[in-house]
Amino acid sequence: MPYIQPSDRKPIDPCVESLSEQLETVGDLNYAITRLATKFLLAKGLNYEEINAVAGVLQKVAAEFDVRVTRPYEELKIWQNGDIPEYKQISDMIGNLYPVS
Repeated sequence: MPYIQPSDRKPIDPCVESLSEQLETVGDLNYAITRLATKFLLAKGLNYEEINAVAGVLQKVAAEFDVRVTRPYEELKIWQNGDIPEYKQISDMIGNLYPVS
């Protein structure tokens, strides 16, 4: 989870701000994330536990991004442009499975 204590954020935030100003492409972002993850791994130790922990962090970052950014943006686009007919049909079918209160 990215929600660390405010006091723990203080030394990190200026570095993130400075780094983010240098990123111009998604390739730059990929490179920076890869470097951070691998430097962290090399500092902690190259073993299964640490590799698994770093992989888990990257997966959780992607999952949180989907929940907080991707999904709301897609919901906006569905509202603006209409749903895909088959998704709407499936959604309605699932909705009909809920008991009426």
